[in-house]
Amino acid sequence: MILDRRFIVALVFASIIVSAGLYSRLQTVPAGGEKEKPRVVIAMGEDLNTEQENSLMQYFGDWKRDKDTRVIRVSNSEERAYLQGVVEERLIGSRAISSAYVELLDKNKGIEVSTHNITAITPFMYANALTTAGSKDARIIVAAPFEVSGTAALTGIIKAFESASGEKLSESAKETAHQEMAETSRLAQELGESKAEKFIYEVKRKVIENRSSDPEEIRKIILDISAELNVKLSEESIDRMVLLMQRINGLKISVEGLNEQLKSLERSLGDIRNTGREAANFFEEILAELKSLIEKISTFLA
Repeated sequence: MILDRRFIVALVFASIIVSAGLYSRLQTVPAGGEKEKPRVVIAMGEDLNTEQENSLMQYFGDWKRDKDTRVIRVSNSEERAYLQGVVEERLIGSRAISSAYVELLDKNKGIEVSTHNITAITPFMYANALTTAGSKDARIIVAAPFEVSGTAALTGIIKAFESASGEKLSESAKETAHQEMAETSRLAQELGESKAEKFIYEVKRKVIENRSSDPEEIRKIILDISAELNVKLSEESIDRMVLLMQRINGLKISVEGLNEQLKSLERSLGDIRNTGREAANFFEEILAELKSLIEKISTFLA
């Protein structure tokens, strides 16, 4: 009986100690005050039916969880305002289907992009165009209930970013970003996605780095990088690229800012979905500590 009482005392004592440690670990916040709740906005294609919308909300749920979330709509007319006359009609379509989840991240985290059922635009293409638009430090998931090109999704992403951040981006920057997306998509059909996204990025980086505004200087950059990557462009494509890069140069984007925002694409988004597993491991560690402490105290009181 004495041993039983001692064990109970040990259990209570250990529980108090571990609970205090657990509370302390759970209550830890970054220096400078309590961490703000993530700001999440989901831009849903206006022409989705209820079943399709529910399916996408379920897909976004892996990231959304208990975060404060606002849902907005993006229409085909909004997409056309930026893309009509810039990309092929079939890539715009007549309905707004693709949707975007946008979550603001801490400063200097960069832009993360993941896609689902998007066939023509890669995550890097979205991210690169978003740096042109002025978006930054955001987790973005672009998805559709069935396969779509994804070209028009940029409009919804930018609209969601503006809604989440409360920041109105420059119209010139947004128009240029859509032109960049259109040009990258066009080149991807000719060169393949990998080569097209690399080509656009390298030309863009060099123009920004050199602060090149002169058409001939930009043309030389385009031709030099074309040679490096073994890319052959028509004169028409080169002319379009020169005009695009002149507009990008006028936005005063820094090379440091460009690379800072794109660095996050190298990180896997899988760690976000592992949060639940990490929490389970955390409590397993706590139980192991509790068991070890009980054994030590029981030995001491014996």
